[in-house]
Amino acid sequence: MVTSLRASALAVAVAGIAVATAGAASADDRLDGEFVFVNGPTQNRWSITTQCNPEGACGGTVSSSTGMIAHISRVAGGPWTVERHDVPNGWTCADGSTGPGDLSYAFDPATLAGTATYTSKPGACNDPNVLQHQNPISLLPA
Repeated sequence: MVTSLRASALAVAVAGIAVATAGAASADDRLDGEFVFVNGPTQNRWSITTQCNPEGACGGTVSSSTGMIAHISRVAGGPWTVERHDVPNGWTCADGSTGPGDLSYAFDPATLAGTATYTSKPGACNDPNVLQHQNPISLLPA
């Protein structure tokens, strides 16, 4: 009986430490500060503020030097993501003009390297099809 009580107490203590450690780790997962957003030859400044819950899900706001204000989020264990829908100049046509599109940016939380995904809207560039393009991006501490 004493052995099973000690084993139960040890299991409860270990579980408590695991929960406390997980909660503390999620607070460290925030992404806050000034960054340089690098998208090929284009660079601009991003100011990011986030908060995380004890489960590790995070959310916040990105504001850029180009006037963009967007939501940034991260599910526990996943990448940081910024999604922008119905951007008037979100797709670049073959002739260099622009059309409407959706933009999605995903960043690895450890390296801050990622991928930009551009999706055209039907009719953009006089093309009835939805097209998609990806390219590498990164965030650098400013």
